[in-house]
Amino acid sequence: MDGGQLQQTPNYNDITKEKERALKQVWTYLLHSWNVEVDGTKAFKEEEKEKRVDDNKKKSSSIFGRWSSSSTQLQKDDSDNSTAGKYCKGMVHPSMAELDSTHSENEFWNMLRVDHPDSMIYRFSRARKYDSSKATRMLAHTLKFREKHQLNALLNGGEYSAFKDGGKEPGLIKNLELQKAIIFGYDVQNRPYIIVRPRYHYSSDQTEAELEKFALLVIELSRLFMKLDSISILFDLTGFSLSNMDYAPVKFLITCFEAHYPECLGHLYIHKAPWLFNPVWNIIKNWLDPVVASKIVFTKNINELSKYINTEQLPRYLDGEKEFDFENYIAPDGSFDSKLNDLTTRDNVITKRKQIIEEYKLLTVQWIESENDESSKRFWQERITLGEKLYQNYSELDPYIRSRSTYDINGSLKV
Repeated sequence: MDGGQLQQTPNYNDITKEKERALKQVWTYLLHSWNVEVDGTKAFKEEEKEKRVDDNKKKSSSIFGRWSSSSTQLQKDDSDNSTAGKYCKGMVHPSMAELDSTHSENEFWNMLRVDHPDSMIYRFSRARKYDSSKATRMLAHTLKFREKHQLNALLNGGEYSAFKDGGKEPGLIKNLELQKAIIFGYDVQNRPYIIVRPRYHYSSDQTEAELEKFALLVIELSRLFMKLDSISILFDLTGFSLSNMDYAPVKFLITCFEAHYPECLGHLYIHKAPWLFNPVWNIIKNWLDPVVASKIVFTKNINELSKYINTEQLPRYLDGEKEFDFENYIAPDGSFDSKLNDLTTRDNVITKRKQIIEEYKLLTVQWIESENDESSKRFWQERITLGEKLYQNYSELDPYIRSRSTYDINGSLKV
């Protein structure tokens, strides 16, 4: 189940000036918060020109302009405009100012894994309609979310961590053993998909925290498969009854994909929904962002489902062709984790990684401060090349920091 090469950052020839400007602005906010010297004046200048023209139009019909010209406005409320006030060199976005600069930077680079840095930033920007302030706020909240849930440690510890801790989280172990949600194959657009089987869910089987941890582990593992752009989810409602319904985890998943994994959901397929699911759906659909809602597809049988996922990528019990033992989960026992003990190699690869990151930040500063389109494009292309090196470095580092999952062991995951 190899998803191919690393997903590419937006093609420079396809990206508009507005979108590139938004990317530069978000990067400027990030670099400021990490205490990296950068002058983002040019990245913000054109937008301020446009905003002044817009403000002048508004003033013709109002005594007061909508936006204050001082940077204080940004500190009060940045929810309605990308700058909300004039840019000042060194200005830290208020949402980033709430974070420890070292922790937030480490969290950002750690969460990339197989992602290109610009691809990550681009998804947050696109989710907020290229409003750099909103995108930065969203990213800051995600960095806080990731630190709170210790997602880096969760993914590195993997499934084995749940078992070697002596069963301290029995609900997490039960969800793993039931294989309630697993990364199973690829849809017709070559996106990895997670198959979820709600008929095995009973709220009394685990605590809310244990279920959230299980969900986040599956999502984080699925990102390692995500070499193109997004993942899909197949909710198989075969045998579903109201005793399986649990609104809290549904709300948690919706929040995760809308707020912390933006633009990562390709499609959500709801298969074989029984009639009793209708009132449940009427409640759930009111929680959905319109963008997420537009990605939901209902299917009733294999003919409809196979339009989106080929039969060779579907399990036999759904009339597909793929063999898989859903009844017997074989937990990782740590026997494939010998490289975790090779600290010398790990440290050498991490040292290389830090060097690549420093070079990437320097190129990003040059890209932000570039004086013309030609130099901007040149630095952009150099950053793409370096982003690929960063991914190759992670591919080398991965077995020295992350416990092997069932997907690594069965050969379906190749980072």
